[in-house]
Amino acid sequence: MWRRGFRPDYGWLDVPALDAKGQLRHDGGVADSPGLYALGLPVLRRRKSTFIYGIEDDAREVIEHLARHLAVRR
Repeated sequence: MWRRGFRPDYGWLDVPALDAKGQLRHDGGVADSPGLYALGLPVLRRRKSTFIYGIEDDAREVIEHLARHLAVRR
């Protein structure tokens, strides 16, 4: 049997952040559930997001959002 690609499985995620199709609802890696973030998803913020060399810019922006989120909580 041949397999190609993969499908994300968020069944382990116990927060209301999935849509009707079981996909993570997010805006540029910032999920609908406060404090939940994602990286490495296809076209997260840029077309190059999926690749190792493309994650740096996405990670920087997601980390900046996370830092603001944590600062507000303090």
